[in-house]
Amino acid sequence: MKYRKLAIVLIVLVIVGGIIGFVRGVNAELPPDEDLLTLLQVAALVKTQYIEDVSFISLLDNYSQTGTINGMLEETLDDKYSYFMTPYEYNEMRIQTQGVYGGIGVIIGLAEGDKVIVVDPFPGSPGYEAGLRPGDEFRYISGKSAKGMTTEEAANLLRGDPDTVVKVILYRPETEKEYEVEIVRKIIEMPTVSGEMLEEGIGYVRISSFGGRTPSELRTQLEQLESEGMQGLVLDLRYNPGGLLDAAVEIASMFANSGPVLYEERRTGVVREISVVKTGDVKDYPVVCLVNNMSASASEILSGFLKDRKIGLVIGQQTFGKGLVQTIFPLFGGGALSLTTQRYLTAGRIAIHGTGVTPDIEVLLSEEAERDFVPLIPERRDEDTQLHRAVLEIKKALGMESPLPNAA
Repeated sequence: MKYRKLAIVLIVLVIVGGIIGFVRGVNAELPPDEDLLTLLQVAALVKTQYIEDVSFISLLDNYSQTGTINGMLEETLDDKYSYFMTPYEYNEMRIQTQGVYGGIGVIIGLAEGDKVIVVDPFPGSPGYEAGLRPGDEFRYISGKSAKGMTTEEAANLLRGDPDTVVKVILYRPETEKEYEVEIVRKIIEMPTVSGEMLEEGIGYVRISSFGGRTPSELRTQLEQLESEGMQGLVLDLRYNPGGLLDAAVEIASMFANSGPVLYEERRTGVVREISVVKTGDVKDYPVVCLVNNMSASASEILSGFLKDRKIGLVIGQQTFGKGLVQTIFPLFGGGALSLTTQRYLTAGRIAIHGTGVTPDIEVLLSEEAERDFVPLIPERRDEDTQLHRAVLEIKKALGMESPLPNAA
């Protein structure tokens, strides 16, 4: 029935598109990778799958005005998370989620004001060797303004074949100066999980993003720390922009036997529970999760799960507030459509879009520590007050240190 409905919508769109094209005199020269079938398939998917009801007349009318599929989506939906990917861009996105790709080796994120910034350059990567540092703002990538780009759009420009060059112009707030650099791309194997023992009995794990390999990487890291005597875990999701929903669900399932991880709300108003998936033994040691205002999407699903299910404490700052789920639809022409198809609620049925997850314990960093991205620099952990509080809470849970006395 679903495919029959889609076929009917496609036929109607062909008819209506022909009428609108005739009336408005739409230019017959379509952009590269945007043939008529791709246009109609995108319009049909938006009409039938988008989180809100959309008029296909408006879609085609906006296409006739803008002349591109992304222009049509932008004018009709005003949703930066819904966009068309060319075959090349779609292939690059799939490569990134697999964790091996050609690029410059940096994690990027969004900052206030729709700025695309460097979050974490991998040590030894082309980006790191070229001088990129946490907090640097991309002004231009390959001659295109980065203002208003999504992280996916920016990543698609930064990635490419090994031994090719990408030119970027960045702004460093610390010096208030722009600088330009040419970076030679290389094959990047992107680990998303790192960890170590902070002190006896207390392990530390950072997840930088949620990709296809993240759950297995985390499982391996936890087993290593457990073999070293870990009794309590600090799970760091700060500066994590999110990623694959399935990865967040699989990781949440490591900490509970059953029950909800999140709830999805569809355009019909139907709310569906996404439950724990049994993956093995459940971790039963104390967990403290660190978040900040750049923890987004899948990071908010996981931290909201830990908080609402009272499995762990969440410490830090209010998170980014992205409570939307995107579905990737492959298209006949080889490209794909990223489309907002659901809203999600946390495990406690709390809507966080636009507001974020509120930590159990709010701990702010100093302005200097935030500006310098101190949590990403192991050598400056003495200044990381959020991490210090997390360690204190783990110690209290393990009985390693008496609770702080109440003020009198």
